[in-house]
Parts: sequence; C-alpha cells; structure tokens
Amino acid sequence: MENEKKFGNEMFGYDKREVEDYIKALKADYESRIQAERSDANRVANELTIVKKKLERYEVDYVQKQEKVANALITAEDQAKKIIETSRAEALQEKERIEQLIEMEKEKLLDMKKEVIDLKEKTVRLLDKYSQEMNNLLD
Repeated sequence: MENEKKFGNEMFGYDKREVEDYIKALKADYESRIQAERSDANRVANELTIVKKKLERYEVDYVQKQEKVANALITAEDQAKKIIETSRAEALQEKERIEQLIEMEKEKLLDMKKEVIDLKEKTVRLLDKYSQEMNNLLD
C-alpha cells in the first residue's frame, strides 16, 4: 500500500469518503501484518516450548547418566579397595605360612646339625675305642 496517498478535494477540504476508505485499508493492512507477526510469534513460542521440553529431557537423561557413572565409579572404587584388602590379607597369611615353614626348616636343620655332631662324636669315640683296642692288641 502506498504511504503517500493523495486525496481529492471537496468544498471544505479532502474527500471524507476517500480518507475513511484509506484509513480502513491501512487498518486492515496493519491488522493483517499484526496477525502475521502474532502467528510467527506463536510459531516461535511453540518451537521454543518444544526445544525447552527436549532440553529438560536431555538434562534429566544427563543427570541420570551422570549419577550412573558416579555410582559405577564408587562401586569400582569399593571393589578395588576390597580386592586390595583381600590381597593384603592373603599376602600376610602367605607370609606367615612361609615364615612358619622357614622356622620348621630351621629347626630341622638344627636337628640335623645336632645329629651330625652326635655322629661325629660317636665316630670319634668309636675310632678312639678301635684305636685303643688295636693298641691293646699290638701290645
């Protein structure tokens, strides 16, 4: 629609009917534009509402996944601690068992050393005895 409308003249000014028709046309044009803008605004608002809902769902999903990951990490950490504790306990038990075996072997070794010493002493006594007897026989 033209912005520079020229009206016909009548006896006391502009043609009233032309002015009223022009104003009605302007009003209709503006109302049409306002309706189009409202329609666009409603469409954008609807799209925004949809996007907000999607974002809320994504946020809920993200928080749930974050909680799952946190729980998984906590569980993994707890399991790792249990494994370490169990391993330490088993290692200590194995150490004690080995130390007991070492002590037993040391005792056996001491017993064997005593037996060897006893055998040496018996051997020396026997040799002495035989030596004396030989000396007695030779005398």
